[in-house]
Amino acid sequence: MFDTHTHLYDAMFENSQEIIGKCLEKINLLLMPGDNYSNSLKALELSESFKNVYCAVGLHPLEVKEDYQREIEKIIDLCSNAKIKAIGEIGLDYYWIKDERERKRQREAFILQIQKANSVKLPIIIHDRDAHEDTYQILKQYPPLYGGVLHCYSGSLEMMEKFLSLGLYIGLDGPVTFKNAKTPKEVAAKVPLNRLLVETDSPYLSPEPKRGQRNDSLNLKYIIKAIADIRGLNEQELADITEQNGRRFFGIE
Repeated sequence: MFDTHTHLYDAMFENSQEIIGKCLEKINLLLMPGDNYSNSLKALELSESFKNVYCAVGLHPLEVKEDYQREIEKIIDLCSNAKIKAIGEIGLDYYWIKDERERKRQREAFILQIQKANSVKLPIIIHDRDAHEDTYQILKQYPPLYGGVLHCYSGSLEMMEKFLSLGLYIGLDGPVTFKNAKTPKEVAAKVPLNRLLVETDSPYLSPEPKRGQRNDSLNLKYIIKAIADIRGLNEQELADITEQNGRRFFGIE
């Protein structure tokens, strides 16, 4: 199994080293994306302590301030480290941000980070919340040359087809296990298997039967089981397919 999106450096974990060690007893690979310079650095430092842990560095849309260019430059300066396998998570979040000036700044930071990812030859991890059309238009106009994944995909089937047409991957998380989550289940049924990544987004979005509790990468098995059941596949088969997809996407042998 490969948890391609987990924030095990988060302050909700009292001992990140310990929880990572426990997760690696069951999970083959972990990738921890950053959301600002400080957390990108934490993810990088932790990844250097474990053989099968990697990271991404980036500026999350909710972390985009007026001086975002300076923060992005500091983040990109880290990218000579071989443990860094992507730029992310980056993108747009219109759920929390309603002010159009702030949304415009998010779009500018997103475009800049796509361009930076292209310059350092890395794929991108995309955060898209309530901003599907703007996210699509930016990705269409400024394509990530080394690939991208729609992390915790929350759009429609029709929107998924548009993203897939750009060569992107789809990441599915805990919501696919929720009983009344119609759209994530529809997406899980239709996404091409060679474009599917699985994630926990821990410590958030705990899957059933752990919903409401702090999430960690050990819960990836519930997400894999839910998708395997929807697809009529063996759980180990889906775990193997998604691990290979993750290795290919992030360039991990």
